[in-house]
Amino acid sequence: MVQTLMQLTVKDILQRPLFQQAEAVATEEALNRTVRWAHIMEVPQVGRLLNGNELILNTGIGWHDNEELSLSFLQQLIDSGASGLCIEMGPYTNLPLERMKELALREHFPLIFFHEQVRYIDITQDLHAHFIHQHYNMVSELEALSAQLNQLLLSGKGLRPILKLLQQTTKVQVAFFPFGEEARFIPDMPKDEAHAFYEKWIFREIFRQPELKGRLAHRPILALDRLFADLLLYGEQELSEFQILALDRFATAIAQEMMRTTYIEEKKRYKQDLWVTGWLSGKHSQQDIRDYMLAQKPTVKLDQAVVCVFDTSSALQNTNDHEAQVPQKHMAARSIFESEGFYLVPALFDSYLVFILLNQLGTAATVPFQDRLLRALQRLRKTEIVPETAPFAPLLGIGKVISDLTLLKESYETALDTINIQKDIGVLNMPFYHELHVNKIIHTMKQTGRLTSYIDEYLGSLLRYDQEKNGQLMKTLKMYLALSGSKQETAKELFIVRQTLYHRLDKITRLLGEDFMRSDKRIAIELALHGYEYLHGIIA
Repeated sequence: MVQTLMQLTVKDILQRPLFQQAEAVATEEALNRTVRWAHIMEVPQVGRLLNGNELILNTGIGWHDNEELSLSFLQQLIDSGASGLCIEMGPYTNLPLERMKELALREHFPLIFFHEQVRYIDITQDLHAHFIHQHYNMVSELEALSAQLNQLLLSGKGLRPILKLLQQTTKVQVAFFPFGEEARFIPDMPKDEAHAFYEKWIFREIFRQPELKGRLAHRPILALDRLFADLLLYGEQELSEFQILALDRFATAIAQEMMRTTYIEEKKRYKQDLWVTGWLSGKHSQQDIRDYMLAQKPTVKLDQAVVCVFDTSSALQNTNDHEAQVPQKHMAARSIFESEGFYLVPALFDSYLVFILLNQLGTAATVPFQDRLLRALQRLRKTEIVPETAPFAPLLGIGKVISDLTLLKESYETALDTINIQKDIGVLNMPFYHELHVNKIIHTMKQTGRLTSYIDEYLGSLLRYDQEKNGQLMKTLKMYLALSGSKQETAKELFIVRQTLYHRLDKITRLLGEDFMRSDKRIAIELALHGYEYLHGIIA
């Protein structure tokens, strides 16, 4: 198997008998280029004739004594991904080719010169026989590997032995990212390095690193039309054809193994979701919660928690896509929240994506709880799981922070209240329940059906007057109360003269009563103003 993994490089070819008298002009990087085929090419225009990784054999007849044409031909080979160029120095190549050598060295592209006549037919026959022999060996080893994989699958030992065999077979770094579970690296990577690699993969930053081209290969693990995991190979050098084909076989084997365990996992997941749903409904005792959470993560802190709810009802219009994205959303969310000091317990409840967040940094954290949570949510909203698709619903609510975990139901219900309030007043930048203030009261009044009559009781006369005569009494009252009854400041803010303000205030006094600025009545009127804006928008 070691032989199969070795790719034929330019350096290897130079050791073959037919190249013993050849002169190589190449950097060390150029000598390490992989060669997958040999091809005789005399035409000066390469176009789309090459697939890449070919060793080109040429006599110079295509450019003859035209130096510019020879440079153009070389540049085309470089751009096409060829592995190197062999030139027979003879009747068709009389130039010193110094400029070609300079370009080749600068681009780390090997030039091989034959100073005596050679039979290119012998070279291609020799190399192609080697390539075909290598291919035959590779196919044989892949068949043996498939048999070994089948034995592992039948043994029922799980994924670990399969991943270990993949690493032993390919001799490169293996990364396995199952949705909803911890990432696995074989061999193990340092914790910080592994976390950084995982985050780059989750947020697709890894695809924007050109230096990894050819060194990184990925296969999705698909079963039952569902994406279960991602399987990656990562090497210090370009991955070989054998390594890529082995990755394909292992991806299929892992999908079969995950299919085998799907039923058991689904039963377990159903029990977990049922337990979390019970927690959100207030059915578990403090000891039940502690026992369950410590079984999930022995080091988890249970001092402070909050429920964050995403309204995913719009996403349910395409149920299949929505359900397929849920594991990816959980994975991205877990990475973000853990980096901000939270432990995440996710759940899908009705049309809501629910995140139970346990604060792991405590009250002694240098960055306050709310700031860390807001920062995590901002990162989450920017996370793109599927291109051109918003990964998380824009409408979300963050409930009341609790210290008694048996009261999680209260945090969940207040998160729902926060969402419902936003459906009335619009999406908030800080959708925290504790930031809603008077809107909490107004929302309750609306739910009981008393809000409209309450507004009419305290502001009905002003609303009817403004509707009939456009008196702008509502706008004036709002500003007058906001400025604590300062006539000078109110007139200034409304851009009116004092006489106009006095006239309006007289009207307001007659309609609302002489005592409308009395503290208890004033509070009631201000609540009615907020209620009006809650239903109809800002008074302007």
